[in-house]
Amino acid sequence: MSRLASLPRTLFANRVSRLSFAGKERNRVRRDRTMAFSPSAESLPSPSWKNDKSAAALVRGLREAVESCNDVTEEDLSSNKFIDLLVSGSHVGHVRPDFAEALVKHGKLEAADGYALFSKSEKGVVCFDSENRYASSEEKTRVVAEVFEKMRELSLIPGWRSEMFPVVSDEGDVCMNVERASASLLGIKAFGVHVNGYVNSNSSGNSESKVLLWVGTRSKDKQTFPGMLDHLSAGGLPAGMAPTICAVKELAEEAGVPEKYSEENVKSVSCVSYRMFYKECVKRDVLFCYDLELGESFVPKPVDGEVESFELLPLERVCEIIAFEPGRFKPNCVLVIIDFAIRKGIVTCDMPGFPELVKALRR
Repeated sequence: MSRLASLPRTLFANRVSRLSFAGKERNRVRRDRTMAFSPSAESLPSPSWKNDKSAAALVRGLREAVESCNDVTEEDLSSNKFIDLLVSGSHVGHVRPDFAEALVKHGKLEAADGYALFSKSEKGVVCFDSENRYASSEEKTRVVAEVFEKMRELSLIPGWRSEMFPVVSDEGDVCMNVERASASLLGIKAFGVHVNGYVNSNSSGNSESKVLLWVGTRSKDKQTFPGMLDHLSAGGLPAGMAPTICAVKELAEEAGVPEKYSEENVKSVSCVSYRMFYKECVKRDVLFCYDLELGESFVPKPVDGEVESFELLPLERVCEIIAFEPGRFKPNCVLVIIDFAIRKGIVTCDMPGFPELVKALRR
């Protein structure tokens, strides 16, 4: 099996149902926090943030936005809220008890004499192919697809995407590929690409340019996070696709950026990660971050209907929205934008709480 350390070269070469009280309470707290922050324009800090007090407030707000994407604790993972999922003896995910029962109940292969592809061990963990009948990742991918198709018909895996995501062990091995809709249900690590589309504007006549960021508004018909602010383009990274190719594809499909321009100018710059509750499952994502500088005359246009419109905003203002108007941006976008603001010198080492903010971007 390939190693996670060689993701760009090898990882991508191999291509329900009730909320618990804790989930409802968590959602209530998030709603309350959103309602609690509706400042007037006067209450926002100066874009220069030279005042220590306003800079501390900004970083604190940014940190809270990041932590909202990191609400799954080690205590949560070691409690009875989740059951470990193993493939070939290696840990790959965290499964809710009800979905674990569904995997065991429906995970039998009729064509293989009813072999239980998913089973529970004496230690209480869920094991995939405990007898190691299927050695290669291709074989594993084939048989798990049979089981998941059956579970799809039973409405146990909603939101089917017909797109494959890799299953990566904690050691960095690629075990197999699964339907994207099952990723959070399995609690596996998933990968995505986000692009900061920006403009260096000199329109003010000053010698120092101003960084402006293109911000999209998601379609109100989107299945996830409708109507929220988003990046110029972003998307999940399918198995078998290199991150940069995915970034170029998403830019063309979502914002109408010509592929040739993106191929020549998009830059791989960073990586962030987080671990959050999503529909009472564990969402563990790693996001590959890209920057794309655009000319002042270029205006992105919604192409595939995922975004309703685009707006060009000063990066300082975007940081203010994230820090003081929580709930407006799609949650995982804030990590990528904060990383961008750090690299562009908008959020700096001189600001109180800076080290803790940087550390929180990678879990």
